[in-house]
Amino acid sequence: MKFQSLKVVGFVAAMLFASSALAGESRLGTYLARADVQSAPAQQCSDPRSDLIAAADKAGVKLNVEEIVTASSKDVTFVGTSIEGFEQVPATDLPKGVDAGFVYLDAPASGIPAGFYRLNAHANKEDVQKGTYPGTVGFIGADGKEVARVAATMETSSLTVPNPLPYARTRLETRIGTQNPERQDIIIIIIHCPNGTTIIIVIW
Repeated sequence: MKFQSLKVVGFVAAMLFASSALAGESRLGTYLARADVQSAPAQQCSDPRSDLIAAADKAGVKLNVEEIVTASSKDVTFVGTSIEGFEQVPATDLPKGVDAGFVYLDAPASGIPAGFYRLNAHANKEDVQKGTYPGTVGFIGADGKEVARVAATMETSSLTVPNPLPYARTRLETRIGTQNPERQDIIIIIIHCPNGTTIIIVIW
């Protein structure tokens, strides 16, 4: 897989924000590049919600289990939620790399091996600001190794954690579309956090 184009992801992010404001639905970009990946053993997910919780427990990751979401298509299975505590992490910590989500992904065409992953968000210090800026998200396997890193778009409304939080827990949502020329599934993961930052990830 090739590294995703930040311009493409940024364009998709802009369309998502615009369309969400107008109709609550996303409009997917036409051409989306793929992500750099390394090989890792494939894993199967039989009972998605229970398996996600069990995998997180084994990895010592605390989840917002109330926010678990699932999505699937003919060739994609996705289960995920946010990681407890991300609510108290300011955007200024993104240059250090912060764990924002925990997911199970099975999408053979993406080139990312099926498995459970921590989503580790990162942005360069000079890019972090109020507004929209580029970042990346690493898919970290159970062994602590990064299997893939994809481009992401960050949308930050506050550089410090609001007090009180506007809502209690980070919400994760995913959308699967097929609006590219090859009719291949496009996976969009959106992490909405009350800490003031939304993260948008596009995979295909």
